[in-house]
Order: sequence, then C-alpha cells, then structure tokens
Amino acid sequence: MSTKKYRVLVGQIFQETHGFSPVPTTMGAFEVDPASTMIDTQRQSDSTLGGIIRTLEAAGVTLVPSIAARARCGGKVTNEAYAEISSAIVAAAESAEVDAIALDLHGCMQTQALDSAERDLLLRLRAVVGPGLPIVAGFDLHAHATSEMLALLDFGSAYKTNPHADAAQTGARVADRLLAMLRNGERPTGYFLRLPMLTSGNDETGTGPLHAIHAAAQTAIANDAHLVDYSIFNVNPFIDGPAVGQGILVYGAGDEGAAHAARLANTLAQAVWQARTAFVHTLPTIDEVVARHPRSAQAVTIGDFGDRVLAGAPGDSVYILDRILAMGDRHVTIIVTDPDAYERCAAAGEGATLDITLGASLTPGLTPTTVSGRVKRLGDGSFTNRGQFMKGGVLRLGPHAVLEGDNFIALITQDAVMSQDPGCYLDAGVTLDGADIIVVKSGYHFKLAFQDYGLCVIAETPGLTGFAPETLPFKHCRPIYPLDAVTPTMEARRLTRG
Repeated sequence: MSTKKYRVLVGQIFQETHGFSPVPTTMGAFEVDPASTMIDTQRQSDSTLGGIIRTLEAAGVTLVPSIAARARCGGKVTNEAYAEISSAIVAAAESAEVDAIALDLHGCMQTQALDSAERDLLLRLRAVVGPGLPIVAGFDLHAHATSEMLALLDFGSAYKTNPHADAAQTGARVADRLLAMLRNGERPTGYFLRLPMLTSGNDETGTGPLHAIHAAAQTAIANDAHLVDYSIFNVNPFIDGPAVGQGILVYGAGDEGAAHAARLANTLAQAVWQARTAFVHTLPTIDEVVARHPRSAQAVTIGDFGDRVLAGAPGDSVYILDRILAMGDRHVTIIVTDPDAYERCAAAGEGATLDITLGASLTPGLTPTTVSGRVKRLGDGSFTNRGQFMKGGVLRLGPHAVLEGDNFIALITQDAVMSQDPGCYLDAGVTLDGADIIVVKSGYHFKLAFQDYGLCVIAETPGLTGFAPETLPFKHCRPIYPLDAVTPTMEARRLTRG
C-alpha cells in the first residue's frame, strides 16, 4: 500500500434546473465560498462536499480548494454565472499539481447554452488533467445522468434517499472509493442504462416502489463482493434534453465485477420500468388538509407542492395563504417570492402599515391576493440549515421583508429561497414557536427539518412543479413515458471514455 501524501482538488457546483421556469438563475442566486474559505466552511456542513472533506482529511490527504457554489433550484443558469463558477474549478486544476479531483455536483444543471453543465465541466477538466487522473463525484439522485457524463468519471455515486438524508454519507462513500484508487490502483467498472421515463410522484425512498427497489439493490451489493456501488437516478421531471430519463448506474470491482454490475443494472432497470404506473400520487387539497388537522398545540407544516422552489418553481404562489385566510380562523406563516412587494415594504420602512398586493408576480396563471399588515423587519443575507438535509449548510436568503397581519406572517423575499429548513424563517427573525400553519415551498425535504414543530403534509396546489408532464412543452427528450408509447432497451452498457 502506498504511503504517499496525496493532493486532491475539491469543488462544488450545485444547482437543480427547472427547464420551464421563466426566471433564470443568475450569479446573485449562488452562495459562494471562495478557495480561501471553502474548506473551513464546508468541513462543518453535512453536504456531499462536507463528507468528502472530512473523509479525505481523516486519511491525511492535502486538499486543494477551488470554489463551492450552490443555488436554490430555478431556471436555467445564465452563461455568465456558469462561466464564472466553472472557471474557478478549471483554473485550480490548471495551476495546481494534484493526484485526483473530487466534486460535489447536483447533476441536473442546465445553462442557457448547455444541456448538461456537469458534462461540460468534466470535459474541460479532462482536457486539463488527461484521461488517467482519477476524478470522482457525488450527485443528487435527481441528477440528469447520462452515459456521456458518467464516462468522464472514474466513480460517481448518488444519494440513496428521498428526502435526502445521506448527502454527507454520499460524500464519504465517494472519498473512500477515491482513496482505494489512489492507494491500490483500483478502478471500478461502471455499467449504465437509461430508461425513457419520467416519474409523476410516489418517488420517496422510504415508501412506495423505490423502497423495495433500493432494498433489493443494497442487499445485492452487500452479498456480492464483485459489486461496489449502485445509483438510481430519478431525474428531475422538469427538464428537457436529448437523454433525459431514469438512470441506473452500477459499479463492479474491476474487470472481474463487470458481468455482476451489468446484471444488477439490468435487474434494477427492469424493476423501475415494471413499477412505472405506480410512480403517481394523489394529494389532498388545502381545504382537505385543514379539515383533517384542526388547530392544536402543534403546528401543521404544509408543503406547497405546485410551487416548490426545491424543484425549480419561483415560489411566488399565495394560493395556500388566500385559501386559509378565507376560512377565517387559522393563522398562516408563509414565505413568498415577490420582488415588487419587497420593494414596497422596503420603501415604507420598518414599522409602516400598508395594504399590498402579494404573490403571482412570476408564474403564469397564478392569482395574487391583497393583504394588510405592518412591516416588522427588513433584512438581507443568508441562513443556516438546522435540519438533517445539508445540516450546517449556508444558503442565500437575500433581501427580504417580514410583513405581519392579523392572521398571517409573510416572509417576502426578493428572490426565490429554498425553504425546506426552518432556518429560512428563524434567521429572518420569524419565530415558529406556537405557529399554527407553516407553509414551505418544498415537497419532501422539509419533513426532515419541520417535524420538530408538528405534523408535515403536502398538498396539491397550482404552479410549475405539479406532476402534469402533459402540460409542459417537452420536445428534446421524446419519446418518453408517460407522454409516449415506448419500449426501452434493457441492456446496460459499459462506461468507456472515448
């Protein structure tokens, strides 16, 4: 075993694109840790990058920082923003002598010019370091995974949970595999299979069809020494591209594990395809949620499913607020993206009372509401995640106003905010103790953080992130299920670099 002191370049680009959102993701949407601070900052985070950093440092590796940049889900990233962030990683690879590269990537970032920003980044890195230097990456399981992108890596692995409770563990797994490559020259053999298919709900890993499929995969890995790892990529269903679909990735141990990896990949793909009609859900309406859960000592946190910022919606719906205020006897705490309403609050100043038209400023087809309240607080900055999903991670909150009325508190933000964690409210000065109904722009991950306040439920609401693929102008990924009749090829192919 080698005792060499290894140098590994580390970096992060993390954004999930909603290809049909009208709001582009600019550089201002990213929370950025430059090379000078990223190691210390990310070491404390339960992100994939945090897991990578802690694992490599524990093994005595010298880390070479580049940049750590993450943004809320949203529209396509502007070319300028992607160029600025990606160039920092490429420049670090050009200027530093390293033995390997380890990255934290979402995997579903599209730009105004690129179908896959991650593939472009990896191509540019390969052009710098050549085909032999190990490059590994950890991904969100909603990545837009393609064989062309994955073939540029020596190892890639996705979260195994949705809601995502294992980001740091994914980073540790990626780092452990990299250490084995560096010490022993072990290169796993990857097999990948794409299914032309979109899911329409019922895709949490703790229940439904994915629970059994992941359990079978984990059993296979545990019982076969020729198998290294698997990933099931349930692609974000709001992007369009030539190879969009479900992805199955399995690694075997060297050439000896090739047949084992191919066999498991085919088996998992068949299981996902056979369950395709089960990937749908029926959600309650807001009226049904409120009727089922009368006011009590504990809050009810409602995921606004149609307006999920975590799936790329602008976060500007006030549908839940409007419906509950019309009922007259409940109190709502809600976060809303509305640049114009924020500007009105900022111009009026803290302590001012005003009537304001709120919401529906960005998403076509939504309806605004009119409320009266007092500007309790104005602010700007970031917030820190408290819950299990990326605990300790710092995310952008941006300019915001807290407007308080008789039956509501509205956290009005200039830009869309990832509100899956109570930190977005708490760090804006909004207390959740004693809250009645809390609204978040999330469908899954909020359950990992808001459960301490009471019951967590999701509701069917209007917006860009409801599961209705027939309403979106898909073009490049077709034919694809459930929009078209398709018969997939159930044969995984070995990942090879051309």
